[in-house]
This record gives sequence, C-alpha cells and structure tokens, in this order.
Amino acid sequence: MGWAEAETDRASLPDARLKRRLTRVLEQLSAQPTASIPAASGTWADTKAAYRLFDNDRVDAVDILDGHSRATLQRIAAESVVLLVQDTTFLSDIRDLQGRGVGTLRLTKRAEYLLHPSVAFSESRVNLGVLGHHFWQRPQERTGRRRERCLLEEKESYRWLLGYDMACALQVLNPDTLVVNVADREGDIYEWFLAGEFDEEVPDRAGYLIRAKCNRRVAPGENGSLWERLAQAPVLGQTTVSITKRPGRRARVATLHVRARTVTFHRAHRRGRNPAPVTVTAVYAREARPPAGETALEWMLLTNLPVDHFAAAQRLIGWYQARWEIELYFRILKQGCRIEDLRLETAQRLERCIAVYLIVAWRLHYLTQIARSRATAPCSQVFSPAEWQTIYVLQKQQPPPKESPSLREIVRMLAQLGGFLARKGDGEPGPETLWRGFNVLRQSMRVLEITTTVSQRA
Repeated sequence: MGWAEAETDRASLPDARLKRRLTRVLEQLSAQPTASIPAASGTWADTKAAYRLFDNDRVDAVDILDGHSRATLQRIAAESVVLLVQDTTFLSDIRDLQGRGVGTLRLTKRAEYLLHPSVAFSESRVNLGVLGHHFWQRPQERTGRRRERCLLEEKESYRWLLGYDMACALQVLNPDTLVVNVADREGDIYEWFLAGEFDEEVPDRAGYLIRAKCNRRVAPGENGSLWERLAQAPVLGQTTVSITKRPGRRARVATLHVRARTVTFHRAHRRGRNPAPVTVTAVYAREARPPAGETALEWMLLTNLPVDHFAAAQRLIGWYQARWEIELYFRILKQGCRIEDLRLETAQRLERCIAVYLIVAWRLHYLTQIARSRATAPCSQVFSPAEWQTIYVLQKQQPPPKESPSLREIVRMLAQLGGFLARKGDGEPGPETLWRGFNVLRQSMRVLEITTTVSQRA
C-alpha cells in the first residue's frame, strides 16, 4: 500500500470509485505540489476527474480528510505526548472577471477566507497529521458594537473551544498519551480556562498551553494583575531560546529568566451569565538583558498542567516553541502548494481542494521532520521502492543498492534534486527544497514510465 492509499484507505466516502479517485488525485498533486491542477494531473482525463471530485456534492471536505485523520490517530497512539496545535491563517482568493460582461477590461474580485486547522505534533515536532479544520468567510458588513452583545457561540473565537473539545476527545481515546492543546494569544479566552478545569465529573480533560494576551486582574486576596503577580514570583532558573532573523530583528540566542505561579482570575463579565473565578498556572519567561536596540523576548504562558519545579516549566516552554511548526505548515500550504492561486469559483469546491492539499502539505512537513528525528530508519518506511530507487539513481548516477538506504540519506538526496547543496555547514534540508525535489522526481518517473511503455510496444 502506497502512502496516498494509506491516507485514504479508511475514508468514509459514498463509494469505492470516489476513494480511488481521491487516492489518485492525492498522488498526483503531492508529486508536483507547486504545479497547477492540470499540470499535476498530466492528462485531460485526470484533470477532469480532479475537478469532478471537487465539484461533487456527495463529498465534503470532512469526507476527504476522514481517512487521513484516522491514520493520524494511529500515529498519535504511538506517542507519549502529543501537541495538538490550532491556529488561523488568511487566504486571499483573487478571481478574474474578464469575459463576464466587462469587455476587454481586466477586472478582478478579491475574496478572503479563513482556515483554522488542528494539527497534531509529536514532542520532537514531527507533524503527525490534521485532525480537523474550520473554513469560512467573514460577512462583508461590519459587526461593530454588535459583537459585544453576541454569545460566544456566535463569534469566530468559539472555534478555539471546539478545537479544545477535539483535544479532550482525543485524550479520552488515548488515556496513555498526554494531549496538550497549544495556542497563541488569540486563544486567550476565559471560557477555555473554565473548560480546562479538572474535576471528578470530567477527569479526562486535555492539557492546554496558551500564550496570554490579556493582563487580567487576579482574584481578591492576591491583588494586582497577571503580569504584576508573576514579576514578583521567584526565578526558578534560566533557559536559552534561539531567535531567528526577521525584518527589524537580528538572529540571536536569548537567555530567559523563568518564573511560575498559580493564580486565580476574577470572574469574567458575560451577557446573561456570570462565569465563576478560574485558577490557572502561569509560566513567565522573560529576557533579562536584551542587546541594545532589541525588544526583550517575553512569554506569559497559561496552562492547566502542574508546574512544581523548573524542569516542568522548561518543558512547557519547549512545547510552546513547537507551536511555530504550524507556521511552517501554513508556509508549505501557501508557497509550496500555492492554494491561494486556486481558481475554483465556489467556496465548496475550494474547501474540498484545500482539504486535499492539507494532506499534501502534511506529507512534505512530515518528511522534513521525520528525517531528523528518525534519521537511521530505512527509507522504505516512507518511500515506495520506485520512489527511493529513482531518487538514488538521479542523484548518485549509479544503480540503487539492494537494501534501502536510511531515511535521512534519501531525504537529503531528494532535497538535492531541489537545490539543496548538502555542504558541511548547511544543516538539514527544509520543505522548500523537498517540494522542488518532488517536482524533479515526478517528471523523471513520468519519463521512465513513457520510455518503458514505448520499449515494450517496440
């Protein structure tokens, strides 16, 4: 069974023909992730089959992701800790209106969609797969002050609580695995803290780790605000964090002073109800001496997990750093799979196509990380014989060995096909050289198939 078939094998599709079509579309789009759908499909028949899949009202995006999500659950069951990271990215859909009653004048219409997936990662940052997603478009009219009168269930922020519900369900399915739902500052929602409280009635709560945005008041008896209380806590220890280069910021290694304390927040004000005070554990990591001209790095992390010593706090900081992997996953979706270039006219077609690309992007991200965490594993665990043998021949210019090389070796060869230099100081390849390498691999395998067919007919 190939990797694409394994990711669709248990999908709940209406019939077997749709499952076979989904598998073929997934194989073709993953082989050339940067190409358009017609270019990746190769033939007009395969192109029509792909478009018919995306236009089929009997199939929705959940059906397309179903088999992959079930395969993800299998990968999760083998882990002792799983970080279920959720985040939102914005997608711009630009449609060409030429030929629609506007003559030769070129006009475009811009629409913006929001995509909010929940992606599972191992503690070593390997992407295990996508468990669910939300896809929507904001209404054109401004909500203004009406938003203050809306119930939480009517707001976009409710999706964070739905993501946490998924994490709790995952915890129930995997009692031997610690599931931690991770979010950035947008997930700082009072109701999330209430939902994450452990008690006898709901003992199987998943952990959460959220970066604080609101400087909430602490409950009577503690006085002050969240930041004030944590600044007064004793320093548990120091840890270092590598900061990457960005516009206006130099790359450096920051030394953080780490503090932790349990705090109780004042009850929130909500229309029609008064939520009870809630207790959380806060981990405060701040750079004590930033370089001149640089802003100090500072993280205030809120969790329902116990932090009784420095090692526990340091581990939570490492888990929060793993949240950045979803940003890389979004980059693969946008730049590697080019989902913002799709022209599928309707939101339903677009969402079904994006569901396929969520799996394509997962595999690219998975290969990038698994080659680092399981470097010595045989590449046959991830690549088919035809794939790794073709990669070996293209890169080494000699017949492949009888036994499959290591996963790290073949991934580096694949990246070299995409421009990775593999010099001593280059480190490990990233996803960009991998998706370029897949383009070269696909074209070479296609030429080999045609050559074999022609020689057989001759």
